[in-house]
Amino acid sequence: MDRRGFIKTCGFACVGGTALAMVLQSCASTNYFAQNTLTNNRITVKKSEFINGDKEKQIQRKYVLVKIDQLNFPICIFKISEGVYSALFMQCTHRGCELHAGGDYLVCPCHGSEFTNKGIVQNAPAEENLKTFITTTDDENIYIQL
Repeated sequence: MDRRGFIKTCGFACVGGTALAMVLQSCASTNYFAQNTLTNNRITVKKSEFINGDKEKQIQRKYVLVKIDQLNFPICIFKISEGVYSALFMQCTHRGCELHAGGDYLVCPCHGSEFTNKGIVQNAPAEENLKTFITTTDDENIYIQL
């Protein structure tokens, strides 16, 4: 291979590698918005929304997001344990930015505040815990009282 061919091949490899990294990163940051119904200030979400995949290969989601028109920010529902859920308003208590969910925590992209899956401040600059909603469950559904 001559020098020109080598440089051309390396250039394509760099561009292709960068494009692949961007695609993989965008897939990793995708959040799942659960289907829900709103009746009498109560959101209903099926527990099956926490299951991803088919019957042979099921993966449990740690959280799902819920978006309703009445609220400016989504609600993040974390599965704490079997039958125990935490519903958190995804607005940072520091300056009001929309939080990002990741694993078992929420983080503010504006100033770096972090909150647990129960809404408790872990890292400043936020000083107040997140707004939480009362949740109840039955065999099939999670109910969030607004």
